[in-house]
Amino acid sequence: MSTIPLISNTTEDDNGPYTVVGSGISRHRKYSAKRPALTVLILNRGPRQYRSMLFQKICSLDSAEVLSLEQRPAPHNLEILSKRYTNLKFLIFSQKSTIGARINTAIREANSEYVYVLQGDMKTNTSFPKLTEILCTTPVFVDNQGRTIPTSIGPIAGARRVFDTQPRFPEKNGTPSLIPWDYTGIYSKTKHQSIGGFDPHIEESWWQKMDYGMRAWLWGEEIRTHLSLKISYLDELPIEDLSPGIGYSRFYLKNLAIRKDGDSVSLPVRLIWSLLFSAGLSLRAVRRQIRELQLWVQINQYRFKKDAAELTELWDWSG
Repeated sequence: MSTIPLISNTTEDDNGPYTVVGSGISRHRKYSAKRPALTVLILNRGPRQYRSMLFQKICSLDSAEVLSLEQRPAPHNLEILSKRYTNLKFLIFSQKSTIGARINTAIREANSEYVYVLQGDMKTNTSFPKLTEILCTTPVFVDNQGRTIPTSIGPIAGARRVFDTQPRFPEKNGTPSLIPWDYTGIYSKTKHQSIGGFDPHIEESWWQKMDYGMRAWLWGEEIRTHLSLKISYLDELPIEDLSPGIGYSRFYLKNLAIRKDGDSVSLPVRLIWSLLFSAGLSLRAVRRQIRELQLWVQINQYRFKKDAAELTELWDWSG
């Protein structure tokens, strides 16, 4: 059943049950009351040898807690790895769920205020920037040929004022982006949870990231690049599906359809009907979604600092 979450997008049940293997506490921090300086969260994409190299590099940072997200059936060598790297902990999920929902769960598990999310087929430098009080600090990305990728995504007003986006190369510290590219970046746990995290019910990863980033900017949070944080892809670039489906409808209605007038926001009911029907939902499902959307807007109306039109008009690539 598809629902529109309220402020908190995630619950313990979004991913179903999961198992934790390992402590995530290094030998040097075992008797210390200090929290880890950074939690590194590794998503399980790519060949296992890539992740083995990533484990070796990241786990050498004694001040870091490392969380690896796995799907059942789990790799046979988890216990061996958790004993070899004492600051490594595995979260093993039993049911299929979205990437964003798993990130929400892992960030909730993290013992650090800052969580660096990485894919398993990436290589990262370990010279981390001084973290500022923003929602997410994103890296500069290069492909497996060493070419920089335009990963800073910004809004543009298209024909007839239809919302569209454009990619740019991040050229300076603080370059803004609507999304955390490939979910990767250093997140503030507090700010991530304050905006409700990723919507676990948007299955398409592009629209899940776009919903997260748009909501963040509309609510006054920021996603920006730091040039000292660098990511290299070890394999071919993943292909994003940008086709509009049900996930796009949820993104649109929670972000683009919102109209702000002074301190109040509204969501045109006629627009909800037309968009949900075009997504192929039944009449009963459309009515349920309308009630949930209206409740969502009512609860979150004072979180909106601007609407999508104002965000697009005021977007500043100079940072």
